[in-house]
Amino acid sequence: KTLTGSYYGSVSPHETFSKIVDFYTRGLLDIESLITRHYNLDQINEGFDALARGEDARGVILY
Repeated sequence: KTLTGSYYGSVSPHETFSKIVDFYTRGLLDIESLITRHYNLDQINEGFDALARGEDARGVILY
């Protein structure tokens, strides 16, 4: 396997974040596939518990 590039290594988040948002809004970056689970605000403790157990890598809290 070869890593051909990555963000948030040695770049400035201030400069790079706008590029990531642009890629997402133009449909060039699929962020939804990176989200493992959605939580409502009243499920926040459940989300942290799942993270601590290693069951959830990238949960998103919706409010």
